[in-house]
Amino acid sequence: MYPDWSGKFPVKHPRPDYNKGMDNPSCHILINRDAGDRATRVTGLLERAGLKLKVQEFAGGHLPDEVPGSDVHDLILLFTDASVQACETLLRQLRTARRDIPCLLICRSPSRWLPMLSLGAAGLVSESQLETASGQVQFVYQVNRELEQLRLRREGRRAAGNVRELYQRLQLFIDNTSDAVATLQNGLHLSANPAWLTFFGFRSLPDVFAVPFLDLVADEDSEKVRSFLQQPFNNGVQRCEFTAIRRDGSEVLAALDGAAISINGSQSLQLMVQTAKGNIKHENAVRSALSKDLQSGLLNEPGFERALNQAISAAVYQGSSSAVILLTAPQMAEILVVLGKTDSHLLMRDIASVLQAKCPPQSVIGRLNDGDFAVLLPDADSEACMTLLSSLDCLETVLQSMAPADMTLAFHCGAAMISDEAPDAETLLVRARQHLTIRRHTERNGRDNSTLSSDSQTLEALRQAMQDENLLLVYQPTVSLRADEREHYEVRIRVPVADRLIYPEEFLQAAIQHGYGERLDRYVLSHAMKTIASQENTQLRLTVNLTANTLLSKTFPVWLSHELKRQNQSPGQLILQLNELDILSAPNEARTLCQTLSTMGFELAIARFGCSLDPFRLLGMVSAEFVKLDRSLLQHIDLDSQQRERLHDVVSHLQAQGIRVIAPLIEDIELLPLLWQANINYVQGNCLRQPSEQIETGLFREQEVSLPQPGQHSESL
Repeated sequence: MYPDWSGKFPVKHPRPDYNKGMDNPSCHILINRDAGDRATRVTGLLERAGLKLKVQEFAGGHLPDEVPGSDVHDLILLFTDASVQACETLLRQLRTARRDIPCLLICRSPSRWLPMLSLGAAGLVSESQLETASGQVQFVYQVNRELEQLRLRREGRRAAGNVRELYQRLQLFIDNTSDAVATLQNGLHLSANPAWLTFFGFRSLPDVFAVPFLDLVADEDSEKVRSFLQQPFNNGVQRCEFTAIRRDGSEVLAALDGAAISINGSQSLQLMVQTAKGNIKHENAVRSALSKDLQSGLLNEPGFERALNQAISAAVYQGSSSAVILLTAPQMAEILVVLGKTDSHLLMRDIASVLQAKCPPQSVIGRLNDGDFAVLLPDADSEACMTLLSSLDCLETVLQSMAPADMTLAFHCGAAMISDEAPDAETLLVRARQHLTIRRHTERNGRDNSTLSSDSQTLEALRQAMQDENLLLVYQPTVSLRADEREHYEVRIRVPVADRLIYPEEFLQAAIQHGYGERLDRYVLSHAMKTIASQENTQLRLTVNLTANTLLSKTFPVWLSHELKRQNQSPGQLILQLNELDILSAPNEARTLCQTLSTMGFELAIARFGCSLDPFRLLGMVSAEFVKLDRSLLQHIDLDSQQRERLHDVVSHLQAQGIRVIAPLIEDIELLPLLWQANINYVQGNCLRQPSEQIETGLFREQEVSLPQPGQHSESL
């Protein structure tokens, strides 16, 4: 027997809708008509979970609409009182007609209906599962997950339609232009417009497809044209002049432009040929000068960004990963002032020569508008990137000989991987600058800084865990030393593999440099909201860390706003935490994001506060309610009185601005009285409690910290 489902649904904040839109569109559900009262109970359960339903009954053996596509359905709930044959008929009809409608089978004995999964059933739901509160929660989330995946598939089909429409418009433009345009793949013609046929004297497209492009080039120019076409990172900057051979044997001097493009995921070349006019060498010299930095002779910023964008396209469409390395010299501006204009030009040329000698031949080197240098390493993995990064770190001896007396010329280097997660050239350069900041900080503290050298198997395990939604979230309490009714926990992440857990220290920085950080943040935030909903505790506060990728994202605030609405959640129980080094690496982006998040109602926290030389300037960029101190401020406070005074001064300055202070990584319980004396608001550490998969509220609510009397050495919690 089914329980009485007329009461309140046990999840306080379920996912209310799977569709975007202003009017909260309805979900069209089909249920077999012989389900009876069970269908009413299930639909009532879904409606109380926030879904707006339009329910239609059908016979169970076939869809109700005779013409496929004449009616739109979003979900089929099939109670398996119907015969096995009827279920098979329905699933085969869906597959044959290619109808994308998820079908959930609700059955008394799921093991009997397992063959239905091979026919396309979205899942099996046991009727006994619906008799428990946890089973009802699981069922609602299973329905919402199917609806969300359906929405994404429909959006994908709409996007594919838009791409086809764009391709048709582009093809129409190419067909009607007077310029001769063709597409090559592996040296053979893939397509050509009428102007191309006319230019070379072909009668029809089949005649073109049978002729390689180099057969249309005079023998004396074939090597020159072949070399021109093998420079994908420089295409579009220069033109190639060659002698074209028409089908009637006549020759004409032609100018060739080329660009690397992707067609159906394969590398292709799009060529445009015109009759040569004017001085091509002079035109190429002008084009080259426009893309070069006048001082160093390297690519300027617009030219380097074009190369980066082509590398991004190669990563997205061909799966070819690359790397970009940023080199900055802190004293470069002062050195250029001392040297003057003429010697500055010579210095830039010398630096360019050194970089060209150190970097592989296929590298693309540029100088950015702010004076920094950048290297694009095509077709490189993280190991090749780290090898070049280490080589460039050793340039200090060579460069120092070029600097004026009493001045230091040394490059600090940072890198970012160009993967299919790379959004644009600007974001890649900011990621590289953030990596540079992290490397400098770790160098000062004597720690290993090879953050890009994470094992490829670890990154693959991370990608697979994100794809399977198999990441493990753990929660560590942040215990208040002052009066605070709220219960704070920080969310941490682990990657489970077969025999162990992978901790963030092993994968996080490499994941950020490969562009996976924002996906991790979205995953953690989405599941943190579900945790808040399941706890039903208004005093609970969860702190979620945001990576550097999210700091640079232009779409994250929009996604977060939608996710709050989708889960019917308010921002008041979430605290978003940013790293001090990330904020310093991208101050403008950090200021914009934090202003947006504060407007949305989130409280903000700054982690690792105090690891830079002047951390208080961050408070002008970020209106934070909390700061988590860097561990350097807490070292040896039990032994060093000056360190305790410094800690007390930092805490006093922060609290004077209304900011609450967290002391992290506390491993020794005997430090708690000293932290209490320093007016620390919260402490966090394994001596109190290690991160756990479960949240157990109320653990520290009645606890106190007592100060030791003179001569005593024990403290109680």
